[in-house]
Amino acid sequence: MQPIKNKSFFARIFPTPKFLTTPAVGIDISDNSVHFIEFKDKHGDRVLNRYGSYVIPNGVISKGEIQNVEALTDILKKLKDKYNIDFVHASLPEEKAYLFKTQIPESVSDKDIRNIIEFKLEEHVPISPSVAVFDYEILPKHEDKQKHLDVAVAVYPKQTITKYTDAFKNAGLTLLSLEIEAQAIARAVITKGDKGTYMVVDFGKTKTGLSIVSNDVLSFTSTLEVEEGALTNAIMTNLSVSSEEADHIKNEEGLIKTKDNKKLFTELMKVAESFKDDINKHYRYWATRTNEMGDRVDPISKIIICGGNSNLAGFPEFLSGSLKIPVERANVWVNAFSFDDFIPEIDRFNSFSYTTAIGLALRDAV
Repeated sequence: MQPIKNKSFFARIFPTPKFLTTPAVGIDISDNSVHFIEFKDKHGDRVLNRYGSYVIPNGVISKGEIQNVEALTDILKKLKDKYNIDFVHASLPEEKAYLFKTQIPESVSDKDIRNIIEFKLEEHVPISPSVAVFDYEILPKHEDKQKHLDVAVAVYPKQTITKYTDAFKNAGLTLLSLEIEAQAIARAVITKGDKGTYMVVDFGKTKTGLSIVSNDVLSFTSTLEVEEGALTNAIMTNLSVSSEEADHIKNEEGLIKTKDNKKLFTELMKVAESFKDDINKHYRYWATRTNEMGDRVDPISKIIICGGNSNLAGFPEFLSGSLKIPVERANVWVNAFSFDDFIPEIDRFNSFSYTTAIGLALRDAV
């Protein structure tokens, strides 16, 4: 049996129609915003076509769970009508996902794989198979003599999936695939074909998504709640400036200590230290893990950061110095195009907020 390469979890639930040739839009939905990206072909090269975002009012989505389907539907309708969007790839919140790896006999037929995995669900996830939706990916073999298949499985509560599909359907959008947010992020920031082991950290407004990708497979995810706007609020409070001015200071000065910003530096460092401690906990956890064969997993070789708060000046250097591992801000366009060929309208600071949407829009290409 051949490994399934670059297959999105849950893509088989919504297979792409064979007649579809127009690039689909990637739509990233978080608790407080919707971001979308669309690419197009220009003289044989991929370029950015359209992009945009909408604010989601408080209470519509909470911790990844849709609380008001009608309100989200209205937002998606506005997006569809304004930009004449039809076909979309969308993200699912990683905080609602359960991931695990398992082994099944190599002799098992394709049609029986799902039955075997369903039987294994209860020993791996805390929800009943009767209220779960799952998909799987068959992983490459470790060695030629291997007599079993390694399978990565992603599971979501059926109720979560239903709310997302209903919102898109009611908005008149054709949903081609649903995908774990962390999987889309990895597609955007890890160079195609790279088989290394990386920790990817998405520093968002209300949460930090942390994932580990090894050998092109999403192997671990964790979601850390953060105080909304913690960095920006610290700057606003200390300097009595607007939110916009605070964001500028965060991006330009941040953790760069000067004789004039000692108090602010101390406050920002408290938030940065908290981020660092959470990252270090998961970094150390991964270092102690073993795979299904009992061997130590490949060590993390680099941490890639993205998301709006990754713009904090001096943050990669602070993390790298503390954790003793290379840390870099993501190039979210690395698999979309070369800057030698195309310069996108979105500046680097704002591009981090579109990371997930970029990965979704690349789903059929990478």
